[in-house]
Amino acid sequence: MSVQETMGKSSDANLAAPYGGYYSRGVVAPEPELTAVGPGTPMGEYLRSQWQPVCLSEQITDLPLAIRIMGEDLVVFRDKSGRIGILHRHCSHRGTSLEYGIVSERGIRCCYHGWLFDVDGTILETPGEPPNSKLKNSIFHGAYPALEKNGLVFAYMGPTDKKPLFPQREPYDLPCQTVKAFSLDLSNNWLQSYENTMDPVHSVFLHHRSTGTQLTPAFGEIPHVEYQDTGNGNGMMYISKRRMNDEMIWVRHVHCIFPNEAHVGTIFDMDYTVENHFRRVFISRWIVPYDDTSCAMIGWRFFSDELPGGDASACGYNKIDFGGQTEQPDYESKQRFPGDWEAQASQGPIAVHAAEHLGATDTGVALMRRLLRRAVRGEAPAAGSAPEGVDDAVTRLNAELAYCQDSVLHVPKHRTSEEDWSLLGDVGRKVTDVLIEADGLEGEQRTGQVVSRLKELTASYAS
Repeated sequence: MSVQETMGKSSDANLAAPYGGYYSRGVVAPEPELTAVGPGTPMGEYLRSQWQPVCLSEQITDLPLAIRIMGEDLVVFRDKSGRIGILHRHCSHRGTSLEYGIVSERGIRCCYHGWLFDVDGTILETPGEPPNSKLKNSIFHGAYPALEKNGLVFAYMGPTDKKPLFPQREPYDLPCQTVKAFSLDLSNNWLQSYENTMDPVHSVFLHHRSTGTQLTPAFGEIPHVEYQDTGNGNGMMYISKRRMNDEMIWVRHVHCIFPNEAHVGTIFDMDYTVENHFRRVFISRWIVPYDDTSCAMIGWRFFSDELPGGDASACGYNKIDFGGQTEQPDYESKQRFPGDWEAQASQGPIAVHAAEHLGATDTGVALMRRLLRRAVRGEAPAAGSAPEGVDDAVTRLNAELAYCQDSVLHVPKHRTSEEDWSLLGDVGRKVTDVLIEADGLEGEQRTGQVVSRLKELTASYAS
């Protein structure tokens, strides 16, 4: 009998026995439906259906920028008239890389034979060809629509006839806030970093108990967590609740909008001795694949009087103003102070789901994978579409909301730990109801209603 046949006949008893490495060493393949992102793949096409951030505005100088997004080699530039171009990297003539091109008044010129490409792929000049040549009129160079917002450059890489409007999410333009763009390179498949957003329990161990102080001590308390899908299955949120003292609890909502967007609350300490209602989004970010085995976290870090702490000057390319997000400088530091970068990259270039043994703390990860599978298979309604019985105008408005917030609420502790644990769940569900009740309201009107209802809620528990 061959080794392969022996391994194939391994019993559950063998797999569960001590020193059973011999029986569990088989190579298992990753799950390509969710992890492969190249052109034509299910997840790749889903990601291409939405605007994706591809770089920071500050990375675009007077020279072209070579990038790789979802397995495609591209070049980004700003021509001398101020327009952003995102083109296939290799010249349509003989394949020379346009990262060595000359940025022009209009478009970019290949260094090899001088072909000039406009930002939409129009070939403006083929100077080495005869004056009567029709070559430049016969083809277009590959190009993608681009836009800039708050220091990020976005591309739409899907079918031109299905290009969506750029989403104007509520957190992007709140008054009295400063926005700082950032981009962090990651050495693993995009899903490993995206699903981490729906794993709040990892913060207890990775960011506090294992390493000491990557996040504030409040994150060291194991939370009561529940999960809920949003947008008719086109996103999800977690609701975590922690008892801070005998009088106060902390309720936190973090929201993912598929395919790869997330909105996260503060990671800095709040005053847990006084009520704090509806503290808003701390970070909006996307996990953008470079290819199947590397990606970037690209997004905005928000600063305001209501979001104290941090340092805007410490945010940018491969830097952020809190720990655990970037690669440690040397191997010993990685071992002594592992963060998200090490935990996710060390799962392997592409994590193998079939080799995992998920537990109760992985409920959010399992739900995310299930919802993403529905989405890439076309089983979920399009983002922003109206579920049965819901006014379509309200649904479109709701698609712009981010169910993300932190609140410290006065809710006295129950007599026993079991009763208090149940109380945390009850409060979290009621806070979630308050957020959803405010759908259809905008700006200060929405904020005012949420704060008012949360005050009513805490008064009911106090009485």
